[in-house]
Amino acid sequence: MTIKWLEGKIIKVMNRTYELVLILDPEVKEAEQEKLLTKIKKQITDSEGKIVETKQWGRKELAYPLAKKRAGVFYILNFGLSAERVSPLKQKIQLEDTVLRFLLVVKETPSAKATGDRGR
Repeated sequence: MTIKWLEGKIIKVMNRTYELVLILDPEVKEAEQEKLLTKIKKQITDSEGKIVETKQWGRKELAYPLAKKRAGVFYILNFGLSAERVSPLKQKIQLEDTVLRFLLVVKETPSAKATGDRGR
């Protein structure tokens, strides 16, 4: 939780937990993939976010072609970030040429599932 000053009032900004799935171009070298991941992680941490976990799923065949590619390299990032900083992050990911597709969702916490809350 972050406390901010807005129009003479103190407000609390809650960080949500997000899960980002990236499908990268399989023809790009591993060093370039790592460079892109480092760039995305830096954008998250520069936005006062916190990286929780990063997983590489590796190269997988796709059910249908994306940008004329039959395979992709999958990565999953779990991180915490305030809601107002998500939109600029998504825009920056969309501009990356090596990202074939991505999915960014709010990750539910176990206690939120029990109460019906979705990370708000």
